[in-house]
Amino acid sequence: MLLATPITLFRLTLTALVCIVASWPIKSAAQSMSVSAVVLSSSNCKFRPGSATTLPFGTIDPSAVVAATATAVVIIRCGGSAGTAIFALSADDGLFSPGAGTKRMRHGVTLTQYMTYTVDLPASASIPKNVATNVTITGSVAVANFQNAIAGNYSDTLALTLLP
Repeated sequence: MLLATPITLFRLTLTALVCIVASWPIKSAAQSMSVSAVVLSSSNCKFRPGSATTLPFGTIDPSAVVAATATAVVIIRCGGSAGTAIFALSADDGLFSPGAGTKRMRHGVTLTQYMTYTVDLPASASIPKNVATNVTITGSVAVANFQNAIAGNYSDTLALTLLP
């Protein structure tokens, strides 16, 4: 008989709780969900191994009367469903740029000395699909930028971006 009482009390307590919960008003809740997808381009392009990693101006004579120039070749190959791929190529302003659109190399020892340069590359072009294609990048240092430069090594690093 003693065992029946606790079981009955437990059932009553549970029943009372269910009645209280059932009497609460039902409210709906809302939550937002972000939905996204990435669709690959019909032309996906990549730099190929063997692409240049240096734009070598070499030794510049400060008494020269013509700009110092250098060229490098990057190799691009595009795949995808398009028969002809269209790519876009861009470069940032480098590590030592004082502002947008100005590229400059920094002296290797005197870290407050710089030499401004420019880089020309094709902004975009179309190439056949699945064909490794050489793309030439040209750099130039104007006479005025090296004439009074202190002797020594200058360098910078650019990030090239290839789309798509």
